[in-house]
Amino acid sequence: MKNNLPKVIFKQMPLELESEMILEFLDTNWSGKITKKFPEFLKISKISDKREKKKAIKNLIVQIREKLKEKMSWGLKVIKSDWQRMEKDCLERLSEIIQTDWPEKEITAYISINPICPRFLDTWSFFVSQDNKNSNIIIAHEISHFLYFKKFKDVFPKIEKDKYEFPNKEWLLSEITTPIILNDSRMQEILGGKDGFYIEHRNLRIGNELLTKVIENLYINFVIKQKDFSSFIRESLKVIRRVVIKN
Repeated sequence: MKNNLPKVIFKQMPLELESEMILEFLDTNWSGKITKKFPEFLKISKISDKREKKKAIKNLIVQIREKLKEKMSWGLKVIKSDWQRMEKDCLERLSEIIQTDWPEKEITAYISINPICPRFLDTWSFFVSQDNKNSNIIIAHEISHFLYFKKFKDVFPKIEKDKYEFPNKEWLLSEITTPIILNDSRMQEILGGKDGFYIEHRNLRIGNELLTKVIENLYINFVIKQKDFSSFIRESLKVIRRVVIKN
């Protein structure tokens, strides 16, 4: 693999973007994570007018940021410093495992009050909370998606990019694969902490078998034993497409 490693650039989240994201998440099943951390958003979540709702969200974010100003500044410095100690090793190892090179581009990590950490494939950016105790795991998880989908596109060039997003099966495969990659012993040597599956995915089944276990076994067979990430993706997608998800 080429030694073409990107840099993760850390920035405070732009207010407009943070407002848009919290507005979006408050209308989903993920809203409880936000209202649990900041109960003030619960009342706002019930506002029906979208423009009024966004304005209330923006005003509350400003208040929260002012209250947490020192913690957010400190959090940015600590998260950045902790990550930079392992950045090179982590990026090189991900490239080795996924078997594709990093493109020459920056990755942006936005420090946010949002406890949910979405990633954006078009801009190679993601959120990380200023007080997350497992920030290196979060960062490694999110940036692995960027390289994973680069590889995925090579293997399945005809699959449209909108399929990479929730709630599509391609998205589901990426979210199950990422913890498996990060819990690979080669990554654990660097990270020193385990990643986990989303609660919603832990009990998904293929017949009598847990889906996560089936994908883990495919990973062991193709990635660990055969060093063939492309075949792992092909076979795993076949499995994922057989999953019946109950709403």
